[in-house]
Amino acid sequence: MAAKAALGGRARALVLLLGAAVLLNYVDRNAIGVAAPLLKGELGLPATQFGVAVSAFFWVYGPIQLVVGWLCDRFSVYRLLGWGVALWAAATLLSGFVGGFLSLIVLRLMLGIGESFAFPASSKIIAEQVPPEGRGMANAAVSMGIALGPALGTLAGGAILASFGWRPVFIIFGL
Repeated sequence: MAAKAALGGRARALVLLLGAAVLLNYVDRNAIGVAAPLLKGELGLPATQFGVAVSAFFWVYGPIQLVVGWLCDRFSVYRLLGWGVALWAAATLLSGFVGGFLSLIVLRLMLGIGESFAFPASSKIIAEQVPPEGRGMANAAVSMGIALGPALGTLAGGAILASFGWRPVFIIFGL
C-alpha cells in the first residue's frame, strides 16, 4: 500500500510509459528471431552471416550505454529517450525492406544504438521523478517489460509471420 501511495499520478504515468517503452524495446529486438526462418531463406543468408547480423546489435548496444548514460546526465533525458525510441522504431520498420546482409547489419547497428537509450534514461527518470519508497515498484514495472516484450512479440510476430510473411513483422512492429 505504501508503494502505491508513493507513486502520484504523474509518476505513475511516467512509470507506465517507461514499462511500455521497454516492452516495445524487447518486442523489436527479438523480431529477427521470429522472422529468421523465412528471412534467412529469402535473403540467402547462411547461418554464419545470419549470426553476424544478429550479433551486430550487441556490438554497439552494450558499449554505447556508457556514452548514453553520460548524455542522460547532461542533457534532457526525455528528449534523448524520444530520440532513441524514434531511432529504434525506424530501424525496426526499415528492417522490413532489407535487401541483403549489409543492409541488415546496418539496421541492426541502428537498432542497438536506439535501444541503448532505454535503460539509462529509464533509471534517470525514475531517480528524478519517483520518490524513494516507490522506486522498487517503478523498477519492477520496467523489468516487467523485459519479460513481457519477448512473450508478446513472439506471439504477435508468429501470427504476423504465418499470415503475411517476415517483412510485415518488422514493418508492423516498427510503426
